[in-house]
Amino acid sequence: MDYFLGVDGGATSTACAVATDEGVIVGIGHGGPSNHILAPGGRERARAAIEEALRSALAAAGLARVEFRAAHFGMTGINANTEQARVFAGIEAEVVRARNVTIDNDALVARAGALACRPGVVLIAGTGSVALGEDPRGTQVKTGGWGYLFGDDGSAFALGLEGVRAALRGRDGTGPETILTERIPGAMGRTLGEIPPAFYDTRIQRSQIAALAPVVTAAAAGGDAVSQQLVHEAAERLAALATAVIRRLTWPNGTVAVAPAGGVFRAGPIILQPLKRALTAHAPEAVLVPPRFAPTVGALLLALRSSQIPLTPERLALLAATWEMRASNISVPSGAWDAGPGIPGQSWLPP
Repeated sequence: MDYFLGVDGGATSTACAVATDEGVIVGIGHGGPSNHILAPGGRERARAAIEEALRSALAAAGLARVEFRAAHFGMTGINANTEQARVFAGIEAEVVRARNVTIDNDALVARAGALACRPGVVLIAGTGSVALGEDPRGTQVKTGGWGYLFGDDGSAFALGLEGVRAALRGRDGTGPETILTERIPGAMGRTLGEIPPAFYDTRIQRSQIAALAPVVTAAAAGGDAVSQQLVHEAAERLAALATAVIRRLTWPNGTVAVAPAGGVFRAGPIILQPLKRALTAHAPEAVLVPPRFAPTVGALLLALRSSQIPLTPERLALLAATWEMRASNISVPSGAWDAGPGIPGQSWLPP
């Protein structure tokens, strides 16, 4: 029996899944963050994350060290044929035995999973934000993904940061009053005045700011006008990412599937409804669809496809069923904004 490995490496966690050639997922594992591989300590951090995720997945599968027929790595901040990819390939080769290995950006595995490798656009709003589309001709276009200083519009970090800013303005009297002035300090366990200096000197990490996104969306759902404005602005910026991708590709059928993925969308209608309105205004051909699979399964799909294994309805159904069974026994690491589609149930789609 041949085994395949799919890995989704992000800024907050690294997830991997092991599957058979029939599409049965036999093990899922998680490790720590694996981003910024060229930064000091980046190689060691990535190696430790991959080792931990693979070890736990193999243990869950009841397997010893195996040679995979194919492995696909979707990694934050790494694109194919770059220095980062070459460095990561050296690390991966020390940890994983595989006959065929592909390494590329994590947006590709998110798109492959969300749309089961079919044409369309994935709109990712996790710790960061990016949109990636592929049209029926196989042409791909990506927008965003420029990190928290130069991009990440509408991301969890951006929402959390804007929430802190709005709370500070409310406290200082330079902006309207908002419930965030009370809720953000409670969520952070610090006074508002302590948050900026703690972030500047790295006592507060980006992931902790991103974890404030549900504070903002909950306040918006509760009627706080300032929070509602922040969420609407985030939806507009995310829609702009998807619209830019749609405009640069060709869609013969006249409609484009857009799958929202990432932790921001766990807020449900409070973010999905303004997103749908913004897409309708700027890209009326866009149709919001729930993501079918998590990015980790997307990595498995790409590994299977690289070995010319057809993604039949039966194989996809097996992947879905066994992923649900295995994932239900796994607790996602705290703050893992990039893990899973992030869509709350089947009634997520706004009317």
